[in-house]
Amino acid sequence: MTMVQKFDAAAGGIGSSGWARRRLPALARLGGPLAVYAVFALLIGLPLALVLLQAVMPGLFAADGAQAFVSAEPLARILSSPSVTGSILHSLELGLVAALTTTILGGAFAVLVQRCDIPLRGAISLLPWLVFLTPSYLKALAWVLLMSSGGYLAQLGLLPPWLGASFFGLGGLVFVHTLSLFPLAAFIIGSALAGLGSEMEDAARLSGAGPLRIWLRVNGPLLAPAIVLSFIATFAEVLSDFGLASTIARMSSFGVVTYGIYAAASDYPVDFPAAGAQALVLLALVLLVVMADRLLRRRADPQLISGRARPARRYRLGAWRWLAFAIALLVAFLALILPLGAIAARALTSTLGNGLAPGNFTLANIGAALSLNTPANDGLMRSLFYAGLSAVIASTLALLLSAQLDRSSPVMRTAVLGLSLGAVAIPGIVLGFGYILVWNRLPGFRDWPFPHYGDGSLLVMGYVAAALPYCLVVILSAIGQLAPSLTDAARISGVGAVRRLISVTLPLILLSVVTAFLLTFIRTVFELPMSQMLIPQSGPPAPTLILKLFSHDRDGLACAIALAAMAAAGGAAALIWYPLKRVIAFGRQQRIPSGEPS
Repeated sequence: MTMVQKFDAAAGGIGSSGWARRRLPALARLGGPLAVYAVFALLIGLPLALVLLQAVMPGLFAADGAQAFVSAEPLARILSSPSVTGSILHSLELGLVAALTTTILGGAFAVLVQRCDIPLRGAISLLPWLVFLTPSYLKALAWVLLMSSGGYLAQLGLLPPWLGASFFGLGGLVFVHTLSLFPLAAFIIGSALAGLGSEMEDAARLSGAGPLRIWLRVNGPLLAPAIVLSFIATFAEVLSDFGLASTIARMSSFGVVTYGIYAAASDYPVDFPAAGAQALVLLALVLLVVMADRLLRRRADPQLISGRARPARRYRLGAWRWLAFAIALLVAFLALILPLGAIAARALTSTLGNGLAPGNFTLANIGAALSLNTPANDGLMRSLFYAGLSAVIASTLALLLSAQLDRSSPVMRTAVLGLSLGAVAIPGIVLGFGYILVWNRLPGFRDWPFPHYGDGSLLVMGYVAAALPYCLVVILSAIGQLAPSLTDAARISGVGAVRRLISVTLPLILLSVVTAFLLTFIRTVFELPMSQMLIPQSGPPAPTLILKLFSHDRDGLACAIALAAMAAAGGAAALIWYPLKRVIAFGRQQRIPSGEPS
């Protein structure tokens, strides 16, 4: 007698047997979607809900007892505070100006690379990816080394005093944000430009229109939705940024909302209601931006770009191509080469004041960062370990959720994709504050042994929550491209779900899974907001340690840790990515029959 039959007999025979047969498959079908929603609720939904509740219930986590009454006092208090309202206005001003300059530079760079015959076009097209993967706070610290009164440019006589003084303010923040975020605009506008055919340009050219008029009257209107989307996305990124807020903005006394949230939640005495109210304001601003983005995407007319479009011809610039090439090199120099050079120079010298004098060069900072059992090396190793563990958990969890969603209804798939894309827009500093409320204040969670507030396990959980939406989008897109017949054949043959996932699905999407893993690993090594909000008692990770050392005038050691982290993360990614790509390409070649062309 089977287990089901025994259960039926004990429960009373035929009637209960029919009930079991009907209910168990239904419970199994509900288990997958419930697990997906539970993961999102625990990692993202619950922390955000507590942030919102803290903003309108100031006594919710009071030390003398919880008071669950609704009050607008925290919002009224921050909006009546000149410093907080000033930081909100500063954030809006910085976001608008930086979004404009970033969209202009990113759009021009996309046109230069995709539509002009400049030399080394393939190599220059890699620049946005390298800049995009470099953390904003490292670029900000590099520009502080370059633009301060005793910095490298001043020592070389290349920095007028008025320029150095004006850098630490709105102008410098806009400059660094533009160089840091122009890849985002280049990606958005470049993708629209790549699908734009040449038939309309050719028709306008035959009608006697010149290049400038063609771009103003033909290509410009067609690219307008992408340009506006670029502006909106960049504006949201600037609003949510914590890297420049904790470096150049803090040093310039240019208050912004993200740093205000961090200060209210970490400075003594801790003011959770003020932090929650500022987080609510920031979330409202970001939500308005996301809604504008969605509205624009719905109203944009995709039929303007057809699948029968002819590839656009590149413009022959003649002698001007060298000027365009020089402009692209200037962008590369300012956005990547000069900041990395400043970090490397400071890591290899004893003091900033003695500059690049031969006697000032030393390996002491690099040695301290690489020597075992030193605070600098401990912070570096801690970040690499946390990043590797977070990448494994996030990519594995995203793979399991994607496999479950692939078997779910289209409504479920669309809902989770929407949640993932919405979670990407959540500022990291807000999510980190939510984790403090859940694991340090919420009864039932604050006493859990694992994860525990002040422990590295909670920081890893925060890293996973920040990276999971990205991993899920990457892996779910890859699984969606697989033909259902592949897994259907294995299921008909009696292969279980876990074995189908490992032996059929995973080999086909392995490159996407590894891509999600590497993106999470590199991103987590330099993740600043979550690291600042959830510092473990065992010691700070590398991003927090770098900022701490820099603020205590130990910028040489800070730059050495940053340089070692970039080398370790980039080297590990290269050692995994390129051999795996070759192995996968070789495997595909082996599967092609000898009589068929490859």
